[in-house]
Amino acid sequence: MDHDWQSPTEVAKWLRSKGFRQKGSGAFSAAFVHPSYPRIVKISKKRDVCWLQFAHWTLKMTSHPNVPYIDWVRRYGEDDKFFIAVIEKLAPFNKNAIMNTVDVQGLAYLFVYEKWFQNDKRIYARLAKEGIIQDKNKRAIPQVKKWLEDAKGGKRFINILHGSQRDSVRIVWGLTACSADIHDGNFMYRPSDKHLVVTDPLADLSTVAMWARSW
Repeated sequence: MDHDWQSPTEVAKWLRSKGFRQKGSGAFSAAFVHPSYPRIVKISKKRDVCWLQFAHWTLKMTSHPNVPYIDWVRRYGEDDKFFIAVIEKLAPFNKNAIMNTVDVQGLAYLFVYEKWFQNDKRIYARLAKEGIIQDKNKRAIPQVKKWLEDAKGGKRFINILHGSQRDSVRIVWGLTACSADIHDGNFMYRPSDKHLVVTDPLADLSTVAMWARSW
């Protein structure tokens, strides 16, 4: 991987020649995996300042179970127009993850305070199973909120969300601003220790602004 790459396309072509396959792709990046390689290679399609900022913040959070383990990340191309990162392989944030994670307080926090998750039936089922939602005839959120007030052990997970946002919601590289972007596509699961992992909690507001101007 240590090469003077000039474009994401060049890197992707080289990875495919080595037996890697593309597993996922978003607006800003694509992920490549290999059956015998225990890491994922993430290639940005453009200058994704917000994820880079999160990655550099994550590298300081050594051994924290709720952030991805990043081997390295480096910018490439003219004017650092894209990056390559090597990250641990994780499992999807799905029903299996929700029903087996040790981060019950984290699920409770998402259910109460993040709108995306407030109607998630999978999280509701787990919280009911744990006895956190005791009366199904009453509104769930007040019950979970009351439980959270006395719960212990969830602050490590919650602080990751708050910390990454607090340190990254600012203007960077002139015109790019990062803001919180919390939804189920930005979480994954580590089966080995059963922790939820926050993988991409920030959005580039400049892309939102460009989208708004197009209408």
